[in-house]
Amino acid sequence: MDRLSQLAGSGKSPKAKAIRAGHGGINSIAPPGERSINQIRMTLSQFIDAYSKGKWNISDVPCPPCFDKSKGFFQPPECYNELTRSKVAQQYIDLPHWNEAYIFKKIISKIRKEFGINGISISVIDGTKTLIKFEHLLGLVDIPRIASIDSHTILSQGYFLLLNASEDWRTQSNPFVNGIPHIKFYLGVPLTNKNGINIGVLSIFDSFVRREFSPDKIRSFQLYAKEIMKILETPISIVQVKFSIYKPIQCETHSDNYADDIKKLAKKIGRATSKGEQMFNIFEKDGSGGPYSPNHTFRFKRNSEEFNVKSSQILFEKMLNAGNIKNGAAQLSKFIVNDIGIDFAYILEIRIAESYLIGKEYFPSKQKEIDVNKFTFSSKLVKDTSKNAHNDCITRIIGYHGCNYANLNIEDEIHSAAFSSEFGIHYQNSRQTSLHNDGILIPFFRHNSKLVRKHRVKKANEQNQGSNDDIDLYFRSGGYLVACYNEGIKPDSFNPEIISEIFEYATILRKIYLSS
Repeated sequence: MDRLSQLAGSGKSPKAKAIRAGHGGINSIAPPGERSINQIRMTLSQFIDAYSKGKWNISDVPCPPCFDKSKGFFQPPECYNELTRSKVAQQYIDLPHWNEAYIFKKIISKIRKEFGINGISISVIDGTKTLIKFEHLLGLVDIPRIASIDSHTILSQGYFLLLNASEDWRTQSNPFVNGIPHIKFYLGVPLTNKNGINIGVLSIFDSFVRREFSPDKIRSFQLYAKEIMKILETPISIVQVKFSIYKPIQCETHSDNYADDIKKLAKKIGRATSKGEQMFNIFEKDGSGGPYSPNHTFRFKRNSEEFNVKSSQILFEKMLNAGNIKNGAAQLSKFIVNDIGIDFAYILEIRIAESYLIGKEYFPSKQKEIDVNKFTFSSKLVKDTSKNAHNDCITRIIGYHGCNYANLNIEDEIHSAAFSSEFGIHYQNSRQTSLHNDGILIPFFRHNSKLVRKHRVKKANEQNQGSNDDIDLYFRSGGYLVACYNEGIKPDSFNPEIISEIFEYATILRKIYLSS
């Protein structure tokens, strides 16, 4: 784990300068000496949330302990920024470029020749379906996202490679793996627009397992995806002129002869049971009829931890109609209290600034701030422990339900501890001397953390560490928490299934008001 991951996950809580819910009120939760705090283990909904962010190459992601493979099919989740992504994808679905079929067929031909593989697909993924724009040996025009391997690919960093899809925990129950076209090998590359949004997938597949597929071949295949996106983002008039040399000359006589040949062949061997160029065609000599599409019936067992779809739809409508994040947070808190059956819930915004030092040679002299994810010298950061170090934690409750807001008195040390944790914390007061004695606090949205330069350069003799001039920095992070409490301690009241459901509810608020 690098230094910045440690900062985000396990650093000491900074001194609180809180905008609290009330002053001088009763203790809503027990003071530090009387309470116990334990880290929450990752739940299924939290794993799915991390999986959906597109920050991993998911080719070798192991099955998490929170997912029981025996309970069913792992449905590819929506993208973290799905509302934005699907809107952008819609702009590509009906582009006139797709009518220039000869361009994409030329690309498919080149791919078949270079990689020696026949199964190929070019798709655009909307809100509910994978729309197949061009394909070879797939024979479908669209696939539900729940069954599409491409729906995993748009969540992967760079590419998604399966050497044996029948043994991967995500795809071993997939109907296209167990049935026609019997996919075993699969390589998909996201079709990414100039703003970094994945709108679809270029993929190749085969019914035979591969032992390896070299990084050089993957990079070469990625170039074809970039070529397709370059075509789609070029004005159609320019595309038509540039690729006009590849446009075939129409030959009516040849087409008529070809159709006659097909009719003669059909009389001899019967009709094909598959539409298009399937890997396995069966012909029925029944004397009449035409080819028909394979019948894929998508049936999957529902995992016991799966989010309640009906409840999510009700909550989504309530929060969408709320109009703003404050009203949405109030609706969310009320829904959690009523649906889960707990005593008190609130949504809290948190912002943290911690003091750090770094040698001036590691921080660009002309930059005031750097995105943490783009900083390459995280190991050089040192926590500022001097008396002049300045640490802030500012919080704001934006929605609540189940308790008198004016009487709350919750110090922000517990909020900071929860936000700095990976999956949240579970608080308990076994003596039950406070208003709320059992609760969970879960982060559900984090802003991109930044390193921000302070106004002056601190000399080495001012701090007791380092031999060169160091730069003062703030490590600034922030986001949102959902907190839920019960007055008494009830056995199993915050079990993994309930925690997973609460987190899933909170992500709806995020999708509508924070990440879109």
